[in-house]
Amino acid sequence: MGILEKQVNALTRLCVAETERERAKAREELRQLLEAWPEAGQGDNPERMIRRMLLELGAPEHLTGHDYAVYAILLVAENRTYIHSITFGLYPQVAAHFDTTAARVERSIRHLVEVTWSRGDTTVLERYFGNTVSQYKGKPTNGEFIARLANVVRQRMEDAA
Repeated sequence: MGILEKQVNALTRLCVAETERERAKAREELRQLLEAWPEAGQGDNPERMIRRMLLELGAPEHLTGHDYAVYAILLVAENRTYIHSITFGLYPQVAAHFDTTAARVERSIRHLVEVTWSRGDTTVLERYFGNTVSQYKGKPTNGEFIARLANVVRQRMEDAA
């Protein structure tokens, strides 16, 4: 039984419940199912998942690099070979999509990473990146940032399938 069917069943039980105890139980079950809903729905829309992760990390949406990073992470999640050719493959592809230059894409994503790393929630950053980032540099490179988030997206999509 899928999550949507479970939600409908819980809602039905809530509507037909005769006692307050039955209503409370159905309400709690529905609440839990609704909380699980975005996680299940994320596999259907990788861009939404990426945007939610960037917001959770503390990446400001108003920066140009935000949209560039979303598209770059999507490309790498779909085709892993982009991560091996960031400068001559990924950045030009993102630049072509947004009608700009590869240098601007690189600089904007670098700025996004710097701002995210300086202003973001350290516990969330630690949860996503853990020990995958050099302790000497303090923040990930553009490639490390994009690759790590693309791996998270790919894993979540596989789990949802």
